[in-house]
Amino acid sequence: MNDYQGFAYNKKERNQMTHGSLFSGIGGFELGAQMNNIPTLWNCEIEDFQRTILKQVFPDTKQYEDIKELSKPGYVDIISGGFPCQDISIAGKGEGITGSRSGLWNEMFRIIREVRPKYVLIENSPMLLIRGFERVLCDLSQIGYNAEWKCIQNKVFGFPHNRERLYCIAYDSHQIGREKIHYEDTIFNSESRSFEIQGGKFSRMSGGSFWSEDYSEFLRMDDGISYNVHRLEAIGNAVNPVVAGFLFSCIKEFDNQLA
Repeated sequence: MNDYQGFAYNKKERNQMTHGSLFSGIGGFELGAQMNNIPTLWNCEIEDFQRTILKQVFPDTKQYEDIKELSKPGYVDIISGGFPCQDISIAGKGEGITGSRSGLWNEMFRIIREVRPKYVLIENSPMLLIRGFERVLCDLSQIGYNAEWKCIQNKVFGFPHNRERLYCIAYDSHQIGREKIHYEDTIFNSESRSFEIQGGKFSRMSGGSFWSEDYSEFLRMDDGISYNVHRLEAIGNAVNPVVAGFLFSCIKEFDNQLA
């Protein structure tokens, strides 16, 4: 048993969920987990600049570099990842999930199979819905995961830009137990849920509509940064940590409902 498996075993006594991050970028999902008091035990990012940021912000998190070389990193309750979207997005060549970049879904799926987390959180371009999402769902279904998904725009969280992204949350039906799951309890269809951060309150009601209240404190994501290519690229590809925080809060509430 390695240190991380030991943590996963002992965390049951502390009633604390744990998180592992793939294609981590500059840590959007890590920050979202942190907002919900969920520690990130390990992350995986191949780009040097992004790994430097991750090391500075999350010095206690085990860091891996190449997902193709990563194997059995240790149990966590939640695995998150936004596998590359270059072959999926409108700006790409349209090769879909079988492309050389977006095909890294296969590696993410391999890690999910090895670790068997309770929850999986996936981020990608909305174009994935017509360029390979059925493959993602089929892969997850084959190993016993149910899934829900929704396209969310940053502007509904108070940011002055759209950046619509597809978010999919899958859960291991073997760990949760199918008999515990009812339609009204599902992650994206609960009666009501709210998430508060930095003075802004964001609510989601049944039916999947989103709206924001009091978001005047939010600034553009690129305010104050220099025009450094690495920084701009990293921020442009980053998961919005506010949206990530909301998603982790959804997972926590769903998990508490099943307890």
